[in-house]
Amino acid sequence: MEMRSYIARKSVYLVITLFAILSFNFFLFRIMPGDPARVFLPKINNKYLLQQVREKFDLDHPLHIQFIHYLQKTFAGDFGISITYQKGVPITDLLGPPILNTVLLLGIGTILAIWLGVMLGRAAAWRRGKVADTVGMAFALTFYSMPTFLFALIMVMVFGGWLQWFPLGGPYSQNYDEMGLWDKIGDRAYHLALPVAAFTIEMMAEYALIMRNSLTDVLTEDYITTARAKGLSNKRILHDHAMRNAMLPVVTVAAISFGWAIGGDIMVEIVFNYKGLGLLTWDAVSARDFPILQAVFLIMSITVLIGNFIADILYMYLDPRVTV
Repeated sequence: MEMRSYIARKSVYLVITLFAILSFNFFLFRIMPGDPARVFLPKINNKYLLQQVREKFDLDHPLHIQFIHYLQKTFAGDFGISITYQKGVPITDLLGPPILNTVLLLGIGTILAIWLGVMLGRAAAWRRGKVADTVGMAFALTFYSMPTFLFALIMVMVFGGWLQWFPLGGPYSQNYDEMGLWDKIGDRAYHLALPVAAFTIEMMAEYALIMRNSLTDVLTEDYITTARAKGLSNKRILHDHAMRNAMLPVVTVAAISFGWAIGGDIMVEIVFNYKGLGLLTWDAVSARDFPILQAVFLIMSITVLIGNFIADILYMYLDPRVTV
């Protein structure tokens, strides 16, 4: 009963926050200076054509009526059309392939980064002050402080240019559509290797630092000393007592990172010319295509909400005190 009440309460907060995000996402782009119709028809002064454009996009209605239409279209999955990036093309058609590419790249990368980072941080904390701790934290600090685009460029130059082991960019080969299923999977994996490695190593460093610091604090708690005094093995102390509490900060960061992962790591996608949501966002900003940006920001916000909702459920599993 307590679990259901907790989930119901969090679900209500989720709905309220979603409505606030939808409202902000709508009004943010409406209060910007300029006439959207002029953006769509920049060199045309025909008042009749400009009025037709305003009617087409509901710009001739009061703001509150536009907001109602926006909600109706959003829940129907209609994000409008591109106004500058690819004029007249439905945004849903533009979002489909980039979302798939980004989920493959950053979904795999995020899972690997969390797992490897937690393992590295755990090993460093358990051997605090020893060689493993020093080497592991030096590795993590080096890549945590290194700009993502710099590390990605080094990987492109070394493994893509000098050694020519991997392609220089793109999510797949030009003849991808002509391949069979297993060839497509292999081609995807071949093109994903460098971008996933670049993203994973950068993100893994952050998780390793958080896990190491969190676990170091937990291992100094009195209940850990009590567990040792009871004669429990190191393995049981680490897994049954220390890790559950130490995982709380990692879950928090992972929940936030989940949303940004769906949004795409812009630097990685630009360097590897990987056609995901990150590169699409950059192109939309360059082209000032506000409808595309509005749709991408909404997707990112919803994924952050979902990630935090999942984190709230995990909190209760890891630490039952959150239900109090």
